[in-house]
Amino acid sequence: MVDDTRNRLIESALRLLRDEGLDAVTLRAVGELAGLSRMAPYRHFADKTALLAALAARVITDLSTHVAAAVLARTGHQERLRAFYDSYVEYAAKHREEYRLVFASAFSAGDHPEMEQAIDDLMTALSLDVADHQPVNKAAMMALMATAHGLAELATAGLFAHKQISRQDVIDVIIEGTGRVSRSAR
Repeated sequence: MVDDTRNRLIESALRLLRDEGLDAVTLRAVGELAGLSRMAPYRHFADKTALLAALAARVITDLSTHVAAAVLARTGHQERLRAFYDSYVEYAAKHREEYRLVFASAFSAGDHPEMEQAIDDLMTALSLDVADHQPVNKAAMMALMATAHGLAELATAGLFAHKQISRQDVIDVIIEGTGRVSRSAR
């Protein structure tokens, strides 16, 4: 059975992150927003980093759901890849604070099992969806994730807009092969 109090705390942390930013997310503030005692969060999280890791795991699950829905709405390998990249960047742009939290340096790989499991689940689900339900090896999926993350970082920093390059043109170049000119840029 999933702990309802723990989920309430994570939901409260998400609301604080969205409304007030990362600095507002403290164990005390989360407990207060959840309508619990000041000490309640400490029964579920060792410290703020543990709370943020649980919140990051929730964000990864939301990202996975968003991307999977976009990918599954398409057929064909290239169209699914386009949907993967586009929806990944779209999520990052729409949920900047949440997205940045996931990749914060405070979360080293392997230090937070809940977050690590969410990443593994994301990679497993998306690898099958992007590849038309055919298995993709871990290195290939990590390459897709790395490319999507790079796109998201560039887009959220405003570099595409600043250089007057559309996200779709960049995605086309990635899918068609680096060094080739996309269809719309010809």
